[in-house]
Amino acid sequence: MDIDFITDLNEGFQISLTNNPRKVEGNRALLNRFELTFFTKRREFDFNSSIVQENYGGDAQKFIDRPVVLNDVQAISASVSIAIDQTVQSMKNDEPDNILNTEKIDRAELISLEVVGGIITATIQVYPVEEELYEDLRFNLPIIRGA
Repeated sequence: MDIDFITDLNEGFQISLTNNPRKVEGNRALLNRFELTFFTKRREFDFNSSIVQENYGGDAQKFIDRPVVLNDVQAISASVSIAIDQTVQSMKNDEPDNILNTEKIDRAELISLEVVGGIITATIQVYPVEEELYEDLRFNLPIIRGA
């Protein structure tokens, strides 16, 4: 069994459990992995009196969840873009040699920021090395602005 989740603010957050022995694969698996990596916090460890930082994850919360950023749409745009770049680099560094081209990331970019009330929605486009879907690989990230 595998879990496939889709973040879509128009339809709501959806989770589907599938009994597919091949699991979620291809472009859909890439988008799922991008979302998880984007939100993965890079951890720091104290090793022999020096701080060692883990190099996997997009660490989006570190860049976005700061009052000085949340009160400025341009700062949010810059912070999301930094987290996207860090996510792509992290994924590329972690990809196994035998991964399918449909599950390899080429790049990702911030498409738009939409402000409605106190919520900003960032739309992120993910580009695989090889496309297999007819739909865009996008996800919407809701960001709650400070008061």
